[in-house]
Amino acid sequence: MTERKTLLAYLFLLPALLLFAAFFLYPVSTSIVRSFTDWNGFNSAFKWVGWRNYETVWSDTHFWEATGRTLKFAFITTIAQTVLGFLIAYFIYSLVSERWKKLLRIAIYTPVILPGAVVSLLWVNMLSPNFGMVNQWLNKLGLGSFARGWLGDTGTAMNMVMAVNTWKFIGMTVTFYIVAMLTIPKEVIESAKIDGAGKGRMMWNIFRPLLTGITEVNFILSLIGGLKAFDLIYMMTGGGPGDSTTVLGIMVYRRAFLSFKFGEAITMGILLFIIILVLTLISRKLMANREG
Repeated sequence: MTERKTLLAYLFLLPALLLFAAFFLYPVSTSIVRSFTDWNGFNSAFKWVGWRNYETVWSDTHFWEATGRTLKFAFITTIAQTVLGFLIAYFIYSLVSERWKKLLRIAIYTPVILPGAVVSLLWVNMLSPNFGMVNQWLNKLGLGSFARGWLGDTGTAMNMVMAVNTWKFIGMTVTFYIVAMLTIPKEVIESAKIDGAGKGRMMWNIFRPLLTGITEVNFILSLIGGLKAFDLIYMMTGGGPGDSTTVLGIMVYRRAFLSFKFGEAITMGILLFIIILVLTLISRKLMANREG
């Protein structure tokens, strides 16, 4: 009977294992193999070049500059989403009106479900130096000296892209936090109120420590999303001006589809995957030690 149950369990697992092999193991293994070739992406014939692609990428200063920008983008957006997401979630949770709670939750989550192309087009127009709404507001407020081409200035382009990325994805962080807040026992909150704890004290001494688990989830998901960012940045700036917003995702795209050096592009992708894996493991380890 036990053997039949075990066999049945494996049979139920088989479809999932086949899908995992077809859509993960096979592409990953193929990519690893082709990172050691001179494959151009179109010709089925390619030559084995050993570690040449890795040596080329490793010695490429543009790759390391893009890596630095990627890490900057990922960590700043992750911290912004986590901190602001928690504060916004607590504000919404603390509202008395259920109607306002629903409206705010819908409003802040809407950018998450919008296509990246729509978000990019929206903000490119808003940040336009000539007819953009941001510069118009600054002029009306008497702050015209601050108006500029936000996405065409090397000093502000990356900051604007990070702000838009945070605006788009913070709704997911807020939603996770609100759902977690709703699981906190009412007795705990009522006891804190009886003890005279204000909203600020409750947020810091009760909600913050009780939400450590969801904070870890939000941090890791935001970090991974930031490290593999591509579409928003590419559609807003194309990696410019100059290379000021060129992150690894854009560099991989250029190397593959503009230079047709797919072997080097795959190598960069593998190195990016390793960076994501290492940083994720480090984040989990640090948070686990803090909880302990």
